[in-house]
Amino acid sequence: MAWALADRPEQLDAAIAARPALISISFGPPESYVGRVRQAGIRVTAQVGTVEEARRAEAAGVDLVVARGAEGGGHGRGEVATLALLQSVLDAVAVPVVAAGGIAGPRGLAAVLAAGAVGAWVGTALLGCTEAGTSATARRRLFDAAETATAYGRVFDVAQGLRWPAEYGGRALRNAFFDAWHDRLDELAENADAAEQLRQARAAEDYDTAVIYAGEGVGLLRSERSVAEVLAEFGRAEDLLRRF
Repeated sequence: MAWALADRPEQLDAAIAARPALISISFGPPESYVGRVRQAGIRVTAQVGTVEEARRAEAAGVDLVVARGAEGGGHGRGEVATLALLQSVLDAVAVPVVAAGGIAGPRGLAAVLAAGAVGAWVGTALLGCTEAGTSATARRRLFDAAETATAYGRVFDVAQGLRWPAEYGGRALRNAFFDAWHDRLDELAENADAAEQLRQARAAEDYDTAVIYAGEGVGLLRSERSVAEVLAEFGRAEDLLRRF
């Protein structure tokens, strides 16, 4: 998280030391950090939510950009949907572009490949996997959720006192806690009882209060599967593209 690295530079040090194939530096200006990653021989990317962010990431030297639309789960910008953003970013930069946000199956992957993306960056599609860090209780909540079950905002960050910049809200399963506070953020920031309620709910896995970050593709999650099964299903995108 680029916005946090000024205060926690050791996070980037640890990422580089782990020698991954790719490091993502997102949610803030990447210029100060991209060079160090590339000098270490590691490819680097940035999630972007606007064309301006995409151009800035390319100028900073990233190997590829991730055009992350508002449908995506977790943190990011909420202004532009994935397909509209992807088209604009593809026209604006020369580096490869990966699409993210709402892509939870082979049809979504085929759509963004047809548009010109080199691939898809997925998260929600894997939340119900056997290997995921989600609990059985959280998975049941995910499997029961429809495509309309998410909401975007800053409620859970404000309640926990997290310093995420305001432009990077979060998309999560909508619940009673979100509905109670989404239009009272200033009051929530001063409410210690609400913060404690959220902490206790997280420990108790009470997801009427605690947060489960997920994107609009959550409606496609129906049952627990392995990562291998999910990826094999994504592979059907090639068959879908051959139809045209």
